[in-house]
Amino acid sequence: MLGAGGEPDRDDAWLLARVASGDEMAFMTLYDRHADALFGTTVRFLRDRESAAEVLQDVFLALWQRAAQYDPRSGSAFGWLVGIARNRAIDRLRAEARRPRAVSAWTANPDAPEAVDLLDWAGRRLGGSVDGDPVVELSRTWTRSLVRTTLAEMPPEERQVVILAYDHALSQSEIAERLHMPIGTVKSRTRRALARLRVRLADIPDLRPGDRAQLSPPARRSGR
Repeated sequence: MLGAGGEPDRDDAWLLARVASGDEMAFMTLYDRHADALFGTTVRFLRDRESAAEVLQDVFLALWQRAAQYDPRSGSAFGWLVGIARNRAIDRLRAEARRPRAVSAWTANPDAPEAVDLLDWAGRRLGGSVDGDPVVELSRTWTRSLVRTTLAEMPPEERQVVILAYDHALSQSEIAERLHMPIGTVKSRTRRALARLRVRLADIPDLRPGDRAQLSPPARRSGR
């Protein structure tokens, strides 16, 4: 993949190794590459832009100070940063003694309807039952925020087919009929959208290995 100047994009792991040696340009490249997604997820989770900005600052301070601790064998660099951001965000809720209110608010009134069913598919069984365990519920809410951020970043045509499939329970043939397009187009857009989700969810700390391995659409009723 080529960067804006026509040069090959550097791998995140390579950039982290450069950050560990004090390379500020590598640090800025990682910031430009991942800050928007981390901030979008955090602000959806905390519902407060100022707090989310502070968490983002903490994450990249940790990146600068602890880049040498990253092990590529443990997962992607983005997954590593997501884990830091999630822990910082949950700690912030705890420190402000808002955890019970936050859990009930997220459970009763999500900030957007899309992708809730998709989350149940992609991130089900996150660390066991959530009953009586607000920490697990907060981790699940974080993953929901990440899914929503990924959806928001998708091209509109890809996001549309995913929402129709998972929130409206339409088969691919029904989506093609509703959007007045060939079913082959629907299938290709769905494949691209799911590929984006695979990349984002592959190394999320809350997802069990069994959930990561088979990131494919749930069974749909047959089309007409």
